Amino acid sequence: MPQPDPSRLVFDDVVIDFVGRRLMRAGGEQSLEPKAFAVLALLAGSPGRVFTREELLDAVWGHRHVTQSVLNRIMSLLRQALGEDAQHPRLLHTVYGIGYRFDAPPVDGVAAQEAPTVAPRLRWVWIVAAAALVLLIVAVTAWMPRGAIRNTSSVAAGAQARPSLAVLPFADLSQARDQAYMADGLAEEIRNQLAQSPALRVVGRTSSAAVNRKRDDLRAVGHALGVAYLLEGSVRREGSHLRVTAQLIRADDGSHLWSKTYARELRDVFAVQDEVARDVARALSVKLDVARFNREQGGTTQVDAYERFLRWRSIVMREQFDFEHDRLRLQLAREMVALDAQCVLCWDALAVSLNAMAEELDDVQADRLRAEAVQIRNHIARIAPESWVARRDRSNALWREGRRAEAIALARQITDAGPLTKERTWDYAYMLYAMGHLEDTIALVEQVRATEPRALFLSRDLQYDYTAARRYADAEAEYQRGLRLEGSQREPDYVAFFRQLAGRRPGGTPELQALHRRLLRYDGLDTPFLRDLGEVLDDREAMLALVRRALADDAYAGGVEVAYARTSVADALGDAGLAVRSLRRELEARPGFEDGTMAQHAYVAFWNVPYSGARAHPDFKALLVKAGVVDYWRQTGRWGDGCGPVGADDFQCR
Repeated sequence: MPQPDPSRLVFDDVVIDFVGRRLMRAGGEQSLEPKAFAVLALLAGSPGRVFTREELLDAVWGHRHVTQSVLNRIMSLLRQALGEDAQHPRLLHTVYGIGYRFDAPPVDGVAAQEAPTVAPRLRWVWIVAAAALVLLIVAVTAWMPRGAIRNTSSVAAGAQARPSLAVLPFADLSQARDQAYMADGLAEEIRNQLAQSPALRVVGRTSSAAVNRKRDDLRAVGHALGVAYLLEGSVRREGSHLRVTAQLIRADDGSHLWSKTYARELRDVFAVQDEVARDVARALSVKLDVARFNREQGGTTQVDAYERFLRWRSIVMREQFDFEHDRLRLQLAREMVALDAQCVLCWDALAVSLNAMAEELDDVQADRLRAEAVQIRNHIARIAPESWVARRDRSNALWREGRRAEAIALARQITDAGPLTKERTWDYAYMLYAMGHLEDTIALVEQVRATEPRALFLSRDLQYDYTAARRYADAEAEYQRGLRLEGSQREPDYVAFFRQLAGRRPGGTPELQALHRRLLRYDGLDTPFLRDLGEVLDDREAMLALVRRALADDAYAGGVEVAYARTSVADALGDAGLAVRSLRRELEARPGFEDGTMAQHAYVAFWNVPYSGARAHPDFKALLVKAGVVDYWRQTGRWGDGCGPVGADDFQCR
């Protein structure tokens, strides 16, 4: 048997030349940027090993000041170069919630059962590749100014010396087990306070399913998250008494470095947050200015207002947007501002609640609530003009004025300047999505989801994002994970139903019928159109006929509020023309579409049609032009995913 060449990996029609830093397929060299090949070499050099995203960013970029979207783009390039189907990968696999893995097929005539001889060969290949990388680095640094070399070294040394920490979900040990919102809020506030220290690298909490307090499990969690330390804790509340226990653990061996119990009155909950954060920082020898951080976030120091804010936020993150919960949120928000008139986040919550409640009422009542929400936005601008909430409102105002690039730039500044919370990032995420930057949106939402993995709201949005980006396997994995989360599954079931209808998830007609029955149980979806659809799920032409009927009769469709269902059915069934026709009707019913002042949230309709090829339809292109999306692309040079210029005056999307 011929000996394999240690400088190359050969399989099928693919050659990975580690020394020459080239990828060949079907006899032709694939154009790859240096970073892309470096990622490929790292993964292919250790087949079967899962590399976390952090490990890849560290190894290839040398630091973490690179967004996840860069790595997403590189993986897309590699899959394209390797001829991979992202939905049915053979070589490059996404390991949900962690990173990526390269699975090497039998190579150079070596049979699968002879795999033990392949692994040593590939380890040798990586040694060769690593040597090539070292030579490359030496060559590059030889041309760098001496000052630049010193600066790079100091940055690298500082990054390596920075302690890394993950804050795990705190357990609710109260007798009634009704303080989960308090436990989650406490852990999140501590995490945010610790994250503001530049001397400490803090990553988000892992999912509760991955943590069961066993030493071996905590070591695995630490390894998966790429951190040296873990903070776990518990909350027990009895009346006005609060007992919080926190433990700092070494991730490599599970040993406890520090543990403390804080027994306080509920009114001292803020002091407990500060004490835990300071004690953890002290144990890791980093400085923390908790007081300054708390002032900048616009929160409250009034315990009753804080408790109501946590309850209000818990409803949002559980995806509970029905009438009763919207009414409860409005009540909680009004109580918050009555208790603490200086709480910017409380006023923001009230404005959000008023607009949400307006969607549930008739025009006269709705107009009154929306007018009150505008007054509150003006009030926030007066009492806290430099707060991140007021700056976010200014960003949204720029958007409505058609100044999209300025709006996105300001929204990004707000996101980059603070903790990655849903509140700080969501308007920015919607702006990215609106302009077709789907992979960037996914990268951002994945980061926020990492901080709050039990929030169904975040899981829901990721399922939409993955589907829009045609990452159907990721959407299905997130749907299955989200089914274990507390809250309403209305939107996740909706997305899964149309993925099933389009043939993009496992199963057939029985699974489709089961999902359809689930949809009809939700408020707002038991419409004549969707009911009739359930009778003909095995007849494509009959379903398309129902879409045409729904387009001719809004009442039959269920009203303009659920008009998107018509578009979704046509798209899932592959009728691009009908899908775009329905999309136009859907957008024309949105406030601001005709005059260019439409809010970014409504733009999601453009990208929620992934199945039929509607994005390549001429009428779809006309809608993008009318909505100002193409003007933004040409102004910034940043085209939406799958879209690009054709000559000086035209463009195309796929």
